Formats: sequence, C-alpha cells, structure tokens
Amino acid sequence: MAKKTRVLGIDFGMKRIGLARSDLSRMIASPLKTILAAKTLEGTVDLILKELDEVDTIVMGLPLLLSGKDSETTTTVRKFATLLEEASGLPLILWDERLTSKQVERLLMEDKMSRKKRAAHVDTMSATLILQNYLDSLPI
Repeated sequence: MAKKTRVLGIDFGMKRIGLARSDLSRMIASPLKTILAAKTLEGTVDLILKELDEVDTIVMGLPLLLSGKDSETTTTVRKFATLLEEASGLPLILWDERLTSKQVERLLMEDKMSRKKRAAHVDTMSATLILQNYLDSLPI
C-alpha cells in the first residue's frame, strides 16, 4: 500500500511566509508556521525545503489583481514557485488567492483579535485558507 502524504500550502511574502499542511487524508488544512523570508529567493527556497516532511505536493497562493491580471508581486511569486519546484522535485500548483488575506483579516477581527495578534496569525491563516480551498476542489 502506498504511503499517504500531505500537501503543503504556502502564502508567500517578501518578509514572512505562511505555511499550512493537510492531514494525511487531504481533507483538512491546518496552520503550520510562519517563517521569515531570507534575503534571496534561493535562500527562502532552502528554508521551505526543510518543511517538506511527508509532503508530495505544494500549493502556493498566486496573488492576482482583482482583474485577474498579474501584478509585480505575481511575477516574483511565479519566479519563486519555479525555483521551489525545481529544488524540491515536487509538483507545485499555483492557486488563485485573490481576497484571501482580506477574508482572513475579517475572520480574525470578528474573533475580536488585537491588531498585533492578527499580524502574527494572518500569514499562516492565509496559507491554511489557500490550502483548504485547493483541498475542497479535489475529487473525493
């Protein structure tokens, strides 16, 4: 029987990267951690490679403009995704993340969380939401 593995979700940022991971059944996404980005994209790839235990697929948020077009950030994310996919040897799926951060911010505000605490959680929660949206799209 094949070993069950997880999916890693990434909310990429130039300063902080939120990580989330699926359960082995690939049904539920859970926050994993926030890591600080390295000075270079390659350095940040090295940091994420350390988080790939039991992972066979990576899903990374793609920050498109509301119009669906690429932004400057989208170009950086695409470059980073290519570097990470090549270094990891794993398939990497870019997932439309439009409005994800706003949705997470609203959820945390509804939970009466202070601005400081929201800042500490928004990256991992965004990664979790990106990953959960991807998992929900998979056939059962």
